[in-house]
Amino acid sequence: MLNDRNETTKHNGFFNIPYVPRISERFKHVARDLQIKLSYTGMNKLREFIRVHKDTLPNELRSNVVYKISCKDCNASYVGQTSRLLKTRIAEHRNHINRRTTQHSVITDHRLNNHEFTWDNVEVLDEEHIYWKRLISEMIFIKRQNTYLNLQSDTESLHYSYLTIVENLPKI
Repeated sequence: MLNDRNETTKHNGFFNIPYVPRISERFKHVARDLQIKLSYTGMNKLREFIRVHKDTLPNELRSNVVYKISCKDCNASYVGQTSRLLKTRIAEHRNHINRRTTQHSVITDHRLNNHEFTWDNVEVLDEEHIYWKRLISEMIFIKRQNTYLNLQSDTESLHYSYLTIVENLPKI
């Protein structure tokens, strides 16, 4: 980059920081000494003041969610995740009991023991569009339950470093 004297100067980096009167000017001087280029962004944007109010979707029409289905007859619950509409996934859980198979889901096993679930009151715990983040969220919510129906294998991929943090979170 050429300066006022047609000399070439090298910049060590570029930072974009919020503009705060008097404070940003101090950063400018420090950045110049370190040969770092700065640009500023305004903090008060119009979108912060004007919100387009969209109607909130009912839970069953939401997708990319982590959800919890609670048992009506005990404190047990099941946590799952889906990228599809929640109502589609819930219908699959409900209808699994009608399948002619020897391998039952944990929900079907629980229902076969005369327990029923609150199908009309499925709780959305998180919404995450990125698949691997949604899986981590699901595993964390499984670990946070008091009494869970999920299999131990449902949380095997959760790195052990999360466990001490999760253990200190409130139960759901």
